[in-house]
Amino acid sequence: MVDITGTAETTDTFSRSHSDAELRASNRAIVEQYMNTRGQDRLRRHLLFTEDGTGGLWTTETGQPIVITGRDRLGDHGQWSLKCFPDWVWTNIEIFDTQDPNQFWVECDGEGTIRFPDYPDGHYRNHFLHSFLFENGKIKRQREFMNPCQQFRALGIAVPEVKRADIPT
Repeated sequence: MVDITGTAETTDTFSRSHSDAELRASNRAIVEQYMNTRGQDRLRRHLLFTEDGTGGLWTTETGQPIVITGRDRLGDHGQWSLKCFPDWVWTNIEIFDTQDPNQFWVECDGEGTIRFPDYPDGHYRNHFLHSFLFENGKIKRQREFMNPCQQFRALGIAVPEVKRADIPT
């Protein structure tokens, strides 16, 4: 096989690229499964993670991420999430491969009921980015990014206005 420079690839290079393609396809299928898991099936989503895997929300009102560490704790988080977001769905899911067969990005929308203690139930929708890092066919790290102001609105929390005078739009 000849690469883009016209140089013949070695068997090792071809083998590695072939195994990278297989690894990427396998990991991508897990990302698809994660993003399309709904209802009670969300209680088993933590099984897609490594034993020491992490997941969480990287955009919060504190400026600090909420990180859940360990497969068992991610299982606990799944129970909490199902209670607080009982009918949550991801839609308009676009999965992006990277140069690394173990790294993926997802852009999507999310929508459903939000039930946080101390707030009235609301309908929450937002736009999200997710990052997935894999290790040995399992999710090692999952990070979620969103606009916290949309969550504030769904909870009935007033969002301050930033005056951006003269910004060209």
